[in-house]
Amino acid sequence: MAQYNHLPVFQKTYLLTVEMYGVTSRFPRAYRFTLGEKLKALLSDLLCHIVAANSREDKVPPLEEAATTLEQLRIHIRLASDLKILGLTTYESMSRTLEEISKQLSGWTTWAKGRTTVVP
Repeated sequence: MAQYNHLPVFQKTYLLTVEMYGVTSRFPRAYRFTLGEKLKALLSDLLCHIVAANSREDKVPPLEEAATTLEQLRIHIRLASDLKILGLTTYESMSRTLEEISKQLSGWTTWAKGRTTVVP
């Protein structure tokens, strides 16, 4: 299997996942087991999509899944902020990290699509 832990997109996502575990442990009980678990599950899915993309020849499908998961993650992090569960500083930091991850995934997807050759 190809090495994935050297990828900057994996490293950023992993660090965000670790941060999210700390943050969600401080969520109010009413949200800890709903929104908190959803956030951790989405980050786990995102990590899995990155690992899958790195190990497959055709990287585009798992990268597109990763992009979809990232958008779902953005929505749920914004929801946590709007419900006043996440502080503004934490929300801004996570949003910046998500933007970096998004740019890296987009670049990787563009590269992967450029590698795909169509045989007539």
